[in-house]
Amino acid sequence: MIEIKIISDLEEAKKLWNLLSPEETIYDLWAFRYCFYKYENYSLSFITAYDNNEPVALLPLQYNEKDKCLECFAEEFMEESRPFFKYGYEYLISELYNKIERTAKLYDITENSETDEFTKAMPLEDYKYFLPLENYKGFSDFLNDRMNAKRKRSLVKEIKEIDDQKISVEIFKAGELNKKELDEVAELLFNFNCASFAAESYLQKKSEREAHRDLFDLDLDWRLIVVSINGKREALSFSVVYKNTWYYLLTGVNFKNFPGLGKYLVKANIEEAINNKVGVYDCGLGDCGWKHLWHFDKKPQHLFIK
Repeated sequence: MIEIKIISDLEEAKKLWNLLSPEETIYDLWAFRYCFYKYENYSLSFITAYDNNEPVALLPLQYNEKDKCLECFAEEFMEESRPFFKYGYEYLISELYNKIERTAKLYDITENSETDEFTKAMPLEDYKYFLPLENYKGFSDFLNDRMNAKRKRSLVKEIKEIDDQKISVEIFKAGELNKKELDEVAELLFNFNCASFAAESYLQKKSEREAHRDLFDLDLDWRLIVVSINGKREALSFSVVYKNTWYYLLTGVNFKNFPGLGKYLVKANIEEAINNKVGVYDCGLGDCGWKHLWHFDKKPQHLFIK
């Protein structure tokens, strides 16, 4: 017999998450999401299905006190949100959503599988962009595969203009920087990001910066790529490698002085992912005015409003 309960206790919610999450993406990881949740500390509403007292499916939500609505756990900074379930209980997805009784605004919901017709029927919100890398031995393979001749010439020219300057690239892994060095690099990354994206940046508030700093302390295989011109750091990115995917999560670029430097930074990340034999380069939600120009693949993200 299936029984559905609402779980609000943090420790119980964590246990349910870790029990039912497939941990296929970084957004499925409790530790990753908790970095962002803990600064808001909204009340939880984990809609959980039990079969003879055994947890078998979960829709993890929180109540946003400011917007007065339910939303996905750690909603604001996340992508690929979804219900979790044990094998054979995917039929409960619709039941979990039907148990939402308050105003709800759930964004960036991903399909659990090709057969997840309930999620597919939700309104389209946006797309995630990604690039399969298995068949590439270098960046030139990507250019030849994805770009027409005109676009390829334009991109190569912009990248060459950066390359022709006195440029250097540093790549740091977890554990290679001491705390002082890491703080300095992170602060520069955050400042460039805020300067570039203004109000759209997720780093305007102190709590947002602290949440992203906390990611450095997780047991994750992360990379900081730092591009310097004339000995001065002008572009930085933070990425995480998880289960054969390179998540390009956060960037900061001095676009004001070097307009083409953002493209160079993307190239550096794709190259490093290929060099590390990572299968997928994931550059996240939304086109942001450039991803379609690189001819990346995309997958839908859905919206649930009640």
